[in-house]
Amino acid sequence: MKFTVILALLVVAVYAAPEPVKVELPQRTVEEEPSRVGAFAAILYGLQLSLYFQSVYYLKIGMNKDTRKANAFYIVFSTVLLILLTLATAANLWFGEAIWIEHRDVEGGPMAYFSEASERNIAAFYNTLGTAADVTANVLGDGLMLARCFMFWKHMKVVMIIPTLVYLGSVAMGITTTIQSGLPNGDLFKGVTVNFGISWLSLTITFNILVTAMIVGRLLWLQNKMSSVLSIEVSKRYTGLLAVLVESALPFTLLGVAYLALYVRDLPESLALGDIWGTFVVISPQLIILRVAMGAGWTQNAFERISTGMELGALEREPEEDHNTPAESQSKVSHPSLQV
Repeated sequence: MKFTVILALLVVAVYAAPEPVKVELPQRTVEEEPSRVGAFAAILYGLQLSLYFQSVYYLKIGMNKDTRKANAFYIVFSTVLLILLTLATAANLWFGEAIWIEHRDVEGGPMAYFSEASERNIAAFYNTLGTAADVTANVLGDGLMLARCFMFWKHMKVVMIIPTLVYLGSVAMGITTTIQSGLPNGDLFKGVTVNFGISWLSLTITFNILVTAMIVGRLLWLQNKMSSVLSIEVSKRYTGLLAVLVESALPFTLLGVAYLALYVRDLPESLALGDIWGTFVVISPQLIILRVAMGAGWTQNAFERISTGMELGALEREPEEDHNTPAESQSKVSHPSLQV
């Protein structure tokens, strides 16, 4: 689990960082760049496959009468995400085949065909299907993040109004962008469609920033409270660095900010980073599901039990207000194992 998370973080660090030196590359090298991006996207797809099968395995072996519904939901949710990523990846490969193999002999080479295709064929059904798959996966992933944010802030639901409204706006703009991209000359990187794309990405990434900040803030608050009440092992499991990075989807949010900056400026690097961001749309929620499946992620049950433990710990420090026997309080605070 730690290896896959570290690998994902390294991927974000390498591709989100700006290049220190911009070198003018030969035409042949420029033409080969998309193949390198495609190869790297295939590696990320393999990473998602690994995360998916690990998640399903742990969800199945951890299934009992209490967790059956939740685990079944996560299995179905993960499967849908994998199918959507497969569709998006297949669409990109299909379009890449048309550019780099089938029409490589056009005048001006693959790059000339790509420019022409951007005007005429970018709205082909497989490109629209790929866009729809990415948007749908993003809607599902953001929905999971919204639900988990509700879990952390269940006692202060009023703070969820703004993230919820931003989420609904991003869903509406995502649908609009998908429809617009399917129209003739509906290029996501040129023309009117760019305005819809920028609006959708801006709302989506704004939502990610809001939810990430809220979850990180809540986890840091819980870390401060838990450190003096619960065991170090339990505190580290639920509020450690790895927990904060995965639960808040912080790497995905930073990658989204970098992608939006390139997309708005219409830089060619946005094409490559867009493929990577589109893959992390699925990888990020899958990492959360894997942590839950392994018993290390936050669930409603774990949140309530830990909150109860912190309250009992506060009562123990004030004996005059403690209405439980010492044995009862100790048994509830120790939490030798938290079942999720």
